[in-house]
Amino acid sequence: MTLLDTFKKLPLGGVDRRALVGALSEHGARAAADLLRVHRARVQPMGTKIAPDAAVLVLGGSNGITRAVAVQLLFGERAAVYGVHLDSEKMQIGPHHVQALTAAAAAEGVDARFWNADATRPQTVEEVVAALKERYRAVHLVNGIAAGATKRYAEHGTTTVRDLDVAFDPVLQVPDFSRPENIRKLGLVEVEVATDADIERTNRFMGTSTLLWAEPLAAAGLLAPGESVVAFCDYDYPADDPVYAMGPLAGAKVLQRKSMQEIRGRFGVKTARICYPPVATTALGAIPGGLLMYGLSAQILKERGELRDVLDLGRETMALWRPDWEGEELRLDSAYQAALPEFNARKDKLAPSDIPGALHLLFEEGDGGASKKP
Repeated sequence: MTLLDTFKKLPLGGVDRRALVGALSEHGARAAADLLRVHRARVQPMGTKIAPDAAVLVLGGSNGITRAVAVQLLFGERAAVYGVHLDSEKMQIGPHHVQALTAAAAAEGVDARFWNADATRPQTVEEVVAALKERYRAVHLVNGIAAGATKRYAEHGTTTVRDLDVAFDPVLQVPDFSRPENIRKLGLVEVEVATDADIERTNRFMGTSTLLWAEPLAAAGLLAPGESVVAFCDYDYPADDPVYAMGPLAGAKVLQRKSMQEIRGRFGVKTARICYPPVATTALGAIPGGLLMYGLSAQILKERGELRDVLDLGRETMALWRPDWEGEELRLDSAYQAALPEFNARKDKLAPSDIPGALHLLFEEGDGGASKKP
């Protein structure tokens, strides 16, 4: 096996913070509005059956897959969307995406309202539930919070994993595979050990947060038995994954799955675990090994004619609101799971000299570009 250098995985690919603040201030609003315009041109109604007196509450919605879900709901299904996200107003693109979404929805006469707040704070929950109660009979909940520690439990110790060093779009803040020079290096990155504070925070945001919202929604009469859908966004990781399977992310997902069973039993709602494949989002870029996982699997899926971006996945998520949906699990990662044996075979043989050529379809055919990824 080829010896690889170890490199430090920097936030957003190492974008300078001062330059980031300046770029967002100058270009953030326009970039978000332009991207939304491109995405709206691809939106098609999926025929969901969301009642006009019901709303969808998205925990997230300002970026990545949950933003794509919100785009489809608002402009494809014309469903009301309320969202709770937690972003820096100066340093993250999320608030600009939200501003673009709410302005466009208002122009279309569709109700969209977002809070930039900690979704696990009781005051936030109380305020949002009260606002929903004022206007709607029923609520659907999609939990896409991505705020976990991408580290390992102490008993597993530290390790290194293969990853790519990829340049990020400094405004949209996503890994940009659209040009070969952006795929800078194949190497190793360190995976640290999680602290007790890391574990507690991961469990709070990604383990018990769905139940935290379901209980007050039900108490307010907003979870309609047999109608409301309560879902969380998941990634079905391999059992031997050195990051996901051996740290707080795995523990939080166990808690989340248990809480879904409790929610279904107590409130009589439809529950769903939505399994997504890796996509080129801001969140994925923070996970050790995540950019290699996306880049190489995307190359394989592109070869097979099966690559889908976040907007495709947002559209396919609408299956949750089909009349025949019975709940439990929505697999949007089948093609990705089927590609894993080939991914693992190529990953083990990959050498630094193979980069960026091994991912050529992502930049030759324009499928890895930040312009297409929220």
